[in-house]
Amino acid sequence: MLYTSLLALALAATSFAQIPEGYRQVVITSSWNDNFVLQPATPVASGSSIVLFTLNSTNIGQQWYLKDGSTKIQLASSTLCLDAGTGRSNGSPLTVATCADTSASQKWLYNTDSQIVLDQTGTNLCADLYMGTVKDNTRVVIWQCIAGDKNHIWKVANVTSAVITSDSD
Repeated sequence: MLYTSLLALALAATSFAQIPEGYRQVVITSSWNDNFVLQPATPVASGSSIVLFTLNSTNIGQQWYLKDGSTKIQLASSTLCLDAGTGRSNGSPLTVATCADTSASQKWLYNTDSQIVLDQTGTNLCADLYMGTVKDNTRVVIWQCIAGDKNHIWKVANVTSAVITSDSD
């Protein structure tokens, strides 16, 4: 499968930067198409929007640090984390911001429904592929979580020095 081949090539591009303790290095793919992943729009800086983009095995900017449970989702080899910002309405953009352990807008849960949910009491907000459009630079926003909505389902594939596996396969 092309997806597996591209992920295998990602091994060669994986930085040897220290992965935070308890985290794993992953790519986050769209449930619509495994060849499209989450990444910050360029130029990458605090405040950059999150977009969908074609998987590029040499782009460390498409890899994230993730751990089980409530967690921040950190852009690999950076100090930037996935951030819901202050907007809490459907369609508010997802961005990256400087990681802050105390930031409620950076606490996420990758749940058993393969949704990336803002882990904040009473919000029930998910990372959403805007309008289900699968093409480069499609924005990723927050949206009220809907069970089974394919726009809210993300596959997480591990990137390691030995094996790449998908949690959703």
